[in-house]
Amino acid sequence: MNRITFFFTTLVLIITHWAGLAPATVSDGYELIKTDRLNPIVSMFSAQGLCCDGEHFYASGSLTGVGFTGLAKFDLNMRPQKLKAMALPKEIKERYGSDHIGGIDCAGGLIYAPVEGDGYVNDLILLYDCETLAYTGTYYDLSGERFGDGIPWCAVDEEAGLLYTSRFDNVTEIYQYDLKTMEYVGSVKLDRELFRLQGGSVYDGTLYLSYDVKHSADEVLWAVDLQTGCVTEAMTRYIRNYDNEAEDVCVYPLPDGSLFHFCDYDKLISTYVYHVSVH
Repeated sequence: MNRITFFFTTLVLIITHWAGLAPATVSDGYELIKTDRLNPIVSMFSAQGLCCDGEHFYASGSLTGVGFTGLAKFDLNMRPQKLKAMALPKEIKERYGSDHIGGIDCAGGLIYAPVEGDGYVNDLILLYDCETLAYTGTYYDLSGERFGDGIPWCAVDEEAGLLYTSRFDNVTEIYQYDLKTMEYVGSVKLDRELFRLQGGSVYDGTLYLSYDVKHSADEVLWAVDLQTGCVTEAMTRYIRNYDNEAEDVCVYPLPDGSLFHFCDYDKLISTYVYHVSVH
């Protein structure tokens, strides 16, 4: 798609954006507290990753067709506080061919952003400042045979001092990296193979993974026991009449009772954030 076609298509989609909200239901034992639909401009910065530090939500976005990457900062009601366009620094793009920011996480005032590029050769973790969304100048190169199809997500376990990540498809293990040095320290072997992993978040000793089910309006949340590698289905959400793209998941308890926060992209121009509680 060339730039003229892209922007024409974007204009049409903006006009039709308000046609209706993407309704959703969730599995028994869970309750959908609310749905936030982000406007088309903000969605450009927010259709890939989502995380929370208890005071703000942070999001990432990538439009590889036009070379756009962005970061966003929201209050807890998903009202935008700050947007950062062209979030990938020039030196990273030129050196590694990077063009995509995936499912992010945050800890200690830093955003951990998994970054990949054309050909999925170079797999990086870049650090950004939560306050300003500025690139800190620190990055880690995790490239190697472990990945092969990009680095789609990362999840920080600050208490354990670990960062978790994996391949996108045909996933049989979750990789573990030292949070301070980003050195590889081992992996969690899974008791079943997983596919199309778009995001992850650690909560209370469990790693939750967002599975984008291909050609389906049902999206699955996996729960991984980090001690045993046992994988169970935690929840399914159904986006009625539409095969959206499930992106990141953030697990963080908020005052409204919500615990799970899902970032979905409707493959047009809108990002939806679903906030779900446990009964």
